[in-house]
Amino acid sequence: MIKINSQQHETNSGLGNKLFLNFFARALSIETGEPLKNWLQTKIYSGKEEDYDGIDNDNWDYSWPYIDHNESKTTVVGMGTNYEDEYHQNKAVVDLILKHKDVLIQDFGKRLGTFIHIRYSEGDTVSHDDVLSSSSHAYYSSCLSRCYRTALRDSFDCYLASDSPSHPFVESLINEFGLKLYEGTPEETIIFGSMFDNKILSLGTFSWWIGFIGNQNNVMYPDPDKTNYNGLCSREIFECMGDWNKSSKI
Repeated sequence: MIKINSQQHETNSGLGNKLFLNFFARALSIETGEPLKNWLQTKIYSGKEEDYDGIDNDNWDYSWPYIDHNESKTTVVGMGTNYEDEYHQNKAVVDLILKHKDVLIQDFGKRLGTFIHIRYSEGDTVSHDDVLSSSSHAYYSSCLSRCYRTALRDSFDCYLASDSPSHPFVESLINEFGLKLYEGTPEETIIFGSMFDNKILSLGTFSWWIGFIGNQNNVMYPDPDKTNYNGLCSREIFECMGDWNKSSKI
């Protein structure tokens, strides 16, 4: 039996980490044939849920329906406590999820244009002034300029989502490039952003999922070595995506 430790990141984790735990466990369940005791209730999952006998809500009020299978052997999926004691954000886990992606994860279609994500902190312990520490104007402007050069501006939708929409940096970027501000729930933001031809990401698990789900035409992310990278997530999950474009290549 596989059980997700959904309470593990109570003080510093949002939806991005939860999705990693959820889809790692789901993929591991398929790979090993072991039943899954609990799961994250999310529209991003493409399969049909089993019947359940209860719901646990974690610290961020995400729902984790469960079934009490009563098996004696349990594999706990968490951070550094499971699956041969591997951290759940690494290439092996990404490869496992990718192997079963078509079964597990919805594809919400394609949409012309560009989606820019400037880091949803979702409870991460960072100050408002540090929310842009892993990115820069040069990165976003160079990525946007490249997208505009390959599209007709008049028919080109370009949206930006951020947890700090009133931050001067975000406001200046919106005004400079004529961007549309997208405001939705975290799950809605991932789903909406996943459809776009061009995705300009920040360094974090939430942003990674926007890149990973759906359209893979042109996914861009900042080079951790060329930014003020402060370990928001494992850089390996970005760098193992061979078709994505690191900012140093743009």
